[in-house]
Amino acid sequence: MKVGFIGVGLIGGSMLKRLSKCGVECYILDKDECVISAATAENNAKLLTDFAQMDILLLALSPTSSIKFIQENHTKIGTTLLADVCGIKNTIKECAEKYNLNYCGLHPMAGREVGGYFNSKENLFNGANIVVTTPNPPQIIYEIIHLLGFGNVVYTDALKHDKIISYTSQLCHILSNAYAKNPCVSECDGFTGGSFEDLTRVGKMDSNLWVDLFYNNRDNLITDIETVIIELQKYADCLKKQDNVTLKKLIDEGSEILISKSSK
Repeated sequence: MKVGFIGVGLIGGSMLKRLSKCGVECYILDKDECVISAATAENNAKLLTDFAQMDILLLALSPTSSIKFIQENHTKIGTTLLADVCGIKNTIKECAEKYNLNYCGLHPMAGREVGGYFNSKENLFNGANIVVTTPNPPQIIYEIIHLLGFGNVVYTDALKHDKIISYTSQLCHILSNAYAKNPCVSECDGFTGGSFEDLTRVGKMDSNLWVDLFYNNRDNLITDIETVIIELQKYADCLKKQDNVTLKKLIDEGSEILISKSSK
């Protein structure tokens, strides 16, 4: 199996490290010469020059960079299977369809608070979910998913993926980042525990990447942000009115939703 990697940052690099250990013939392309040098040496990989010779191309770039790459290289990609691992799907899918590419959308539900090849890990995907947004993917997709160590495959379409990922991932990052802007953050040493750590863990972001992700899913994300604002205002109103009965009801409603979800 010949796999070509376009981009070997955190996700692409972690896939490269794992697949190369599994005996897969790996080829890489990246804009950073230092990354290319390290990634080829550490993984017995070669420089990717001929897309047509690959069994699959794994596109591991930001949304805007992914679209630009497809626009500039679609004739070189030809009929070679192209799978992207971007955090949003519909804009990538539409671009691939525009050029009639043999495309499969993948989203590994794994990551770290730090990015880049030098933070990538061979075992990053062990037991993790992976979302497939293309119906009836070819067998090579399942072979790669197996080799990478994913624990579960989730199927959906690109539009539903982007709607759900706005809530389960992107909104969480924004809430965490905004939460850190309370002036109390500079005075809280010694007062923090699991609640603070859980809520702030994903607030540290690569702003260039996440602005790109947010922008390309902005309609869904705006709706989710506005929904949270409405719900938070209900709690604030209860406190202002000293309405503990309604406040208790709000708390119970949220708790019941979470209890019901955790029991499934």
